[in-house]
Amino acid sequence: MPEHNKEILDLRALDKSAEMPERAHAPEQIGWETEEFPYHEKDFRWFALAGIVITGIVASLLILKNVFGAATLLLFAVIGYLYATKKPDMLRVTVDAKGVTVNGKLTPYSHIASFWVLYEPPVKDLVIIQKEKFTPKTMIPLGSANPVEIRALLIANAIAEKEEEESIADILSRRLRF
Repeated sequence: MPEHNKEILDLRALDKSAEMPERAHAPEQIGWETEEFPYHEKDFRWFALAGIVITGIVASLLILKNVFGAATLLLFAVIGYLYATKKPDMLRVTVDAKGVTVNGKLTPYSHIASFWVLYEPPVKDLVIIQKEKFTPKTMIPLGSANPVEIRALLIANAIAEKEEEESIADILSRRLRF
């Protein structure tokens, strides 16, 4: 039998910081406060334009004898008005060795499938995809937090980084200043 001359590397002798080079550059914990969503003050013209569009669509639906569609659109208009006038709450966010905590509610790393730091100014969000099937992606505004440090900390905790793009609904709501 031929003998192979292979070197055997003793992994026990490796320095622990050499095993995970990202951990050396990642902080232990990052915390910040941010608004729940970007708030845009809406003036009379914004509401007047939205009212004219909705009135036109509702009138068209009533002419077509689609009462259910008109009622549904009016319900959506009321919900839209409530959301448009809502002021954002402040979020206290912490990313540490346990997971991501938002206002005291911990999402442990074992529940996170992947993350993406969406940094396309003015958008600066942490996108978290959870392992649960019916849980949508969570977008957390980064506020004053450093996106590079957050990325390093999440990678150091073995969370997969998977690129996510903004949805069309997110892009439209930002452009309409909703």
